[in-house]
Amino acid sequence: MDHIIRKTVSAVMAASMIISAAPISVNAENGTELKDSGINYTETVGTIGNPGMGYTSTLWSYCSPGKTNVYNPTGDIMLFFIDIGGFSCGVNGTTNDDGTYTDGTDYDLDQTFLDAWAETLSNCRNNGCMAALRFRYDSTGKDKPEPASFDQVLRHIQQLKESGIFEKYSDIIAFVECGFVGKWGEQHGGKYTSVQHKAQLLEALLQAVPAPIPVTVRTPDIFAEWAGITRKDLDNRELIDSLTESQYTTEIRENKSRIGLYNDGYMGSDSDLGTFSNREIETSWLAEQTMTSYYGGEFSGNLDFAKKYDTYLPENAIPEMYKTHLSYINGNIFQLYKDYTFSEAYDVSGVDNSAYYGQTVFSFIRDHLGYRYVLRDSKITPETQQGGEVQVNFSIENTGFANQIPPAQSYILIEKDGEFAYAEAEIDSGNWLSRSTSEETINFKLPDGIETGEWNAYLKLSMGTPATVTNMNGRSIQFANDGVWNSSLGANFIGSFTVNESENKGTDNSLTASSNIDNPIVQFYNVGRKTVVDGVISSPEEWTEEMIAGSNDSDYKIYAKADDQYLYLMSNIPQNADAPVYNLQLNDETGERYWLYYASNGFIYFNHDSYNGCQCKWGDEMVEFRIPFEVMGLKPNSDVSNLRIFMQDSGNSWKLMSDVTIPTCTVPADFSVLTSKTNYRMNAGESLEYTVISELASGEPQFIWKKNGEQLDSINGATVNLENLTIEDSGKYTVTIVSAGGIKKEVSAFDLEVVDNKNDYLAGDANCDGKVEIADATLILQFLTNKDEYNLTEQGMKNADVIGDNDGVTAQDALTIQQVDAGIYQVSDLPLK
Repeated sequence: MDHIIRKTVSAVMAASMIISAAPISVNAENGTELKDSGINYTETVGTIGNPGMGYTSTLWSYCSPGKTNVYNPTGDIMLFFIDIGGFSCGVNGTTNDDGTYTDGTDYDLDQTFLDAWAETLSNCRNNGCMAALRFRYDSTGKDKPEPASFDQVLRHIQQLKESGIFEKYSDIIAFVECGFVGKWGEQHGGKYTSVQHKAQLLEALLQAVPAPIPVTVRTPDIFAEWAGITRKDLDNRELIDSLTESQYTTEIRENKSRIGLYNDGYMGSDSDLGTFSNREIETSWLAEQTMTSYYGGEFSGNLDFAKKYDTYLPENAIPEMYKTHLSYINGNIFQLYKDYTFSEAYDVSGVDNSAYYGQTVFSFIRDHLGYRYVLRDSKITPETQQGGEVQVNFSIENTGFANQIPPAQSYILIEKDGEFAYAEAEIDSGNWLSRSTSEETINFKLPDGIETGEWNAYLKLSMGTPATVTNMNGRSIQFANDGVWNSSLGANFIGSFTVNESENKGTDNSLTASSNIDNPIVQFYNVGRKTVVDGVISSPEEWTEEMIAGSNDSDYKIYAKADDQYLYLMSNIPQNADAPVYNLQLNDETGERYWLYYASNGFIYFNHDSYNGCQCKWGDEMVEFRIPFEVMGLKPNSDVSNLRIFMQDSGNSWKLMSDVTIPTCTVPADFSVLTSKTNYRMNAGESLEYTVISELASGEPQFIWKKNGEQLDSINGATVNLENLTIEDSGKYTVTIVSAGGIKKEVSAFDLEVVDNKNDYLAGDANCDGKVEIADATLILQFLTNKDEYNLTEQGMKNADVIGDNDGVTAQDALTIQQVDAGIYQVSDLPLK
């Protein structure tokens, strides 16, 4: 008896080791070497607009009781300068002719203010923005703009906390600057700009803004005061790490890593116009702080003064940018850097910047703000079968100045002929540190019903809210390699693989890239016809010949398309100006004239009240616009006249560089369906939920479902729920979507095959799902160790006995099934004789 127990335990341990080891490498299972993905592993040259870094788009907003505007911004990182001086007696008073100022009245922030900023941040989220915030009482350089008491400043911060605005939009808030007091919110020239007041302000914001969102200070001494150390001790990391509390806080250890710096005198002198007291000590402090927090600001506006020092010189500036992890600049890099050529002389240890040899230092700095990921190698399983596994090994270097601060969710995408599915993965790009190369492995299992053929694999990294099909491109991180970026998917190509027909096809319909994530039944999508306003052709279907609204003699064309909210326009005009300004003009049906233009310096002009929701992006050979219908008095099937897109060069006396006008055009009436046909193979008794997704955002569309051409009157919404499936549920399902405006789209939804394996004999199929795999071996071992919790059906017991030794189900059966999965035996070899 003891011999039998030892034999069983030994077999259980052996099988367990194989089971735990098998998922590590597809190569180990099938003996196939991974193949190179054929990617160009050299860093591309050019600016990449990734979320939460780079050039900020800044918006100045003045707010007062009863009056706060709502904004609908776009940008990779949108920095809001929120002037609340209207609520402060230090601003809303009166000034006599002789310049004497009389205080006004202090007010609490009102509901209009809180609601408007909640709506603005909601728009940021919907538009794919990351947001940064600076609240301030002054935007003109006024002395002492704050309320009459410091308690009222703290009261305003408490109101922001209690409103829930920080918590609700924590997914898209990149950082919050301390701001508030002093001129321009730069914490000098105010009533409460002592270092003690600023330390209290820092602690109030750390308590108001949820972790891990960074809070940035204007000068390093604020951190020192808050932490209870002297400024000269800022480079003593051992001391800082030992601190637990000070007179301002009991949470130094919990919050110190969130504190960064905003520098509004960047490179302006040897002290950055008073930002630093001892540059060496305080940049060493920054080097540690900005591993997990933000450093950025704006270059000094006084270049002549900056030239009195050598701080700005590339040989000094570039190493410091890496040391201090410079994440963002407010769009004003010194133009003189265009006179310097980047070369080996400016190299920094630990990073390969050779791709930029011969480029200007200006371009190098601009393109390396924040993080910048470069694939240096990628290898993938060349082929597998339906339901099989694919492994990708890749190495990636962060050549940017900084680390990625806000977290990003990772996904594996598989795509074939524009149709794709995706699943959560466990890659943490926040670990890809500046000046380092990381090695990564992804293993993912394919659905059993996947189509055979050539498939592409993509890695998608989404900052902020989880990726959705309606906004696949939003807040997605692009790698700095040529040819890997798929704009419509917002994902990076990492390799291709072939799927072959399986002789052992099961009923697992999930795409799985993590054992720790419960992935739902897979669903396929197609966003090829969706318009991504990014200045490039995002997919072959985005702009097609059928969308041409007109052209001119120079063969410049205007393309037009629409959904139920927006008119999208594209023109193939080249970017051949030093300072391009892209103009759009049109007349609506009433003859009202609209003129909107976007300048390369960030200025936007509109000859009506609000351009909220408009977008314009351009590339080397094209410009794209998105116009909400209500902004220009449009609607589907309405006529516009004198539709004109032209580009001027504001750096060359506003010279007209290109121009195309169409006398008349009808706004298209259309929408895109984003779901694509999915093949399901499911067991009888299981349930299937499927939702069709379109770009329709208004009205109440109708949904007409059919199975094998016959209408299903019991289903009248976007979602199908089929419960307790039977063989009779098998078939081809289609849906016709009818918009509120009467536009119809019929699409194939899914093909369903229901199988009943419960009473079918298949040697090795312990869980009766129609195939033999590791899961069957795992179930046997679980059953043997805990029969109260795990169960084998009568048919499962018959299937599980694959040894043929009349001992019933044993651990040896589990080991044999594992050997089938590893390729040592074939299913046809079972049961062993």
